[in-house]
Amino acid sequence: MVRLVVNGEEREVDAKSYENFGQLLDELQKEQQGKVLAKLVVNGNEVPLSKVDELRGATIDEEGLTIEIEFKPLKEFLIDTLEEVVKYVDNVINLLPKVSEEIIVDTNKGYKAIKDLTDGLTAVENLRENTVKVSRITPSDVGMKDREDEVVQILKNFVDGLERSDIIDLSDIIEQQLPTVLNYYKEYFTKVLEILKAGES
Repeated sequence: MVRLVVNGEEREVDAKSYENFGQLLDELQKEQQGKVLAKLVVNGNEVPLSKVDELRGATIDEEGLTIEIEFKPLKEFLIDTLEEVVKYVDNVINLLPKVSEEIIVDTNKGYKAIKDLTDGLTAVENLRENTVKVSRITPSDVGMKDREDEVVQILKNFVDGLERSDIIDLSDIIEQQLPTVLNYYKEYFTKVLEILKAGES
């Protein structure tokens, strides 16, 4: 039997009833109408939500397995996520001068930092697209349409610098221009948060 804790309520399920973890998750999702998966913990280890899809094919026949799952209403989940991302963006902005310096002083270390930065930017852009879908609040709705062209141009310059492996150019873009991009995301997410929270009161 598998010990399953869903939103704090404990139950036991027969692992043999499910072909894989994905089947169990789908069944639970049906129970939680209008809610989204907000947290998954397997045997005390939290699984990043970005990795959940990789687990869908896994069999759940391990003895003594404990799965803890938390579902939240979509709006509440979005508010929590945006609050975390605003903090994350602040941290990244503070790290940019160090990344800019590292790419010149230690190219290998610098490129690793750039890969992390690129992954972070991709994740933030994906979140922006999903936020627009879920909240129906576009950058235009919060008076930020006029800044989109500049942000797109900076990101193009960044990709171009990466393709050319132009260390000096990349260093300048990271320190001088990427803060503009990150501040754009931060401001958009902050404004969406204000609107969502105002709607709750």
